[in-house]
Amino acid sequence: MCAAPPSFRAEDVRPQGAAEPHPLRPGMAAWIFGESLGPSPACTVSNTMDPGTYVPELCGVQVLVGGLPARLLYVSRGQINLVLPEHAWEDEWVDVQVVRDGSAGPPVAVRFGNDRTTLAVEGPAYAGLPVWVRIERPWGLGELRYPFHTEPWDMGAVWMEVRRDGRLLEPLPLPTIGPANTPDGMRVSLPQEPPPGLLNRVPLHVLYALDQPGRYEIRFRDLRPPPPGRAAPLPPAQSAWTSLELEPATESQRAAWLAKWTAQPPADEAEIVSSYLPSLLALRDARALRALAPYLDHPNLVVRRYAGYALYYFDPALRRRVLPGREPPPGFVR
Repeated sequence: MCAAPPSFRAEDVRPQGAAEPHPLRPGMAAWIFGESLGPSPACTVSNTMDPGTYVPELCGVQVLVGGLPARLLYVSRGQINLVLPEHAWEDEWVDVQVVRDGSAGPPVAVRFGNDRTTLAVEGPAYAGLPVWVRIERPWGLGELRYPFHTEPWDMGAVWMEVRRDGRLLEPLPLPTIGPANTPDGMRVSLPQEPPPGLLNRVPLHVLYALDQPGRYEIRFRDLRPPPPGRAAPLPPAQSAWTSLELEPATESQRAAWLAKWTAQPPADEAEIVSSYLPSLLALRDARALRALAPYLDHPNLVVRRYAGYALYYFDPALRRRVLPGREPPPGFVR
C-alpha cells in the first residue's frame, strides 16, 4: 500500500519558535508541521548545533522552496526543521513542496516578507485627524506595543521621523519628547495585552503637528542595541523613507469623526490607552478635551496616568477654561 503524499497548510510553515504564522525570510530557520512529511522514527543530522551538517536530503525527505532545496536538520512524520534557501524573495508568495521517497506533495504558497522594516499608513490620512502608521518588521525583532510608557509621546527605544520638502519636522513641544534608548524591560505594564490588531502601530500625530495637508515622508528607527550573544546580524533597524499624503479635512469632517469616535468608547483598558485616547489627541481642542476628561478619574492607574499626561497636548488656557483645577502631573513614571 502506497504511503500518503506529504501534506501541510501554508499557516504551518513558520519561523522556528513561532506559535503563529509570520512572513518568512531567505536563510531563516523554520519548521513545517503536517502529515506524512517524513519517516517514523524521526531522522536528525549528526549535530543540530552545527549548520555545516545540514543537508538538502535527509532520510529520503527534501523540501523545495521556489524550486530550490532547503537544508534539513530534522525530519519526522509530523514535523520538519530546516533552513530556508538564500534567494532574493521579498514581499511575495513562494511555493514550498515536500518530497518524500520520490513522492511529492502539492506545492503550497507561503509568504516571504521584507528583510527590512516597512511602513504603511492606516487608511486615508487627513490633516488634523489621527494618523496611525503600521510597522512590519522582520521576524525575530519582536512586537511593537504602544504605549511604551504612560506619557503618550514616549516611544521608548523606537522613533518616527517626518520630513516635508526634504526638511525634518520638529516634534511637538512636549516634555522630554524625542528618541530614546530605553530597554524593552522598562515599558509600562498594561492591564492586559492589546488585541493583535493594535500591535505594531504608532500614532504619528502624538509626535508631530500634522494639521497641514500635503505630501510628507516618514521613517521608522529602532535604536536598541543588538541582543547580547546574537550570532547573526540584525536586519536593517530603520525603514526607508515612505510617502505620507495628508488630505485636507474641514472642521465639519473633524467634528463628525469625533462624534463617531466617542459614540461608543471601549471598555477594555488596554484598548483605551492603545487606541481610543491616543486618537483623541489629534484634535487638541475643547471637544477632545471634554472626551478625555472622564479618564482622568478612571479606576485603572495606567489609564489615569495616560490621561493625565495627555493634558500636555492642550493649551493651558483651554485646560483652565474647560477643566479648571486639573493640571498634568509634574513628573514622569518609570
